[in-house]
Amino acid sequence: MTQVVPQHLAIVCDGNRRWAKEHGLPAFEGHKRAVDKVFDELIEAAAQRGIKYLTFWIFSTENWQRDKIEVEGLMNLFRMFFDTRINEFKKKNVRFNMIGNLDHFSSDIQKRIVDGMEKTKDCDKITVTLAMSYGGRDELVRAVKKIATEVSGGDLQVDQIDANKITAHLDTYNLPDPEFIVRTSGEQRLSGFLLWQCEYSEFYFPAWHFPEFDSEKLDECLEEFSSRKRRFGK
Repeated sequence: MTQVVPQHLAIVCDGNRRWAKEHGLPAFEGHKRAVDKVFDELIEAAAQRGIKYLTFWIFSTENWQRDKIEVEGLMNLFRMFFDTRINEFKKKNVRFNMIGNLDHFSSDIQKRIVDGMEKTKDCDKITVTLAMSYGGRDELVRAVKKIATEVSGGDLQVDQIDANKITAHLDTYNLPDPEFIVRTSGEQRLSGFLLWQCEYSEFYFPAWHFPEFDSEKLDECLEEFSSRKRRFGK
């Protein structure tokens, strides 16, 4: 049987701290392993298998409430990621994209994000999206505010608001909906991830943690997706 590959695979990167604890390491080492090893291998493997859009949820709107030391450590990891990976992305024809509330980040991280998207905008091998300071309800609220502004400004009539109009105002306006969403570490919930976009997504909740996600685990996920029968309500 020919394996069916999703055009857009979205991953909830869960279990970094649990992985570190199981290995007797400080919690932060789980995050570091994800940045140092996992992302690069998955991006390369996904592109090889024909996936065109790969999204990682790496920092939620609720994650700002974590211990300040952990949050600052994550911010420094983000800085390091952009400083070391964006040029590599461009060389490998990988487009970088970001969804989430950019305003929550410090100005230097905002600049790194914007510069990264600009530098790789013409790359078309695979689009890698980082969901940062992202929450599904927050995204919807921001979209509604944009639409309300257009209505109050006279640029949009209320009866022109439909599903397509809402989609066009979401962070993911330039991405197809994900056919497949994987949440690692055994948690069987979305926690607000891509609430609007997941209408017909398939879900998979493996028990292994995100720092264990490698090309073999990706093949496991793709085999599971290929076994699904997608009927879209028909």
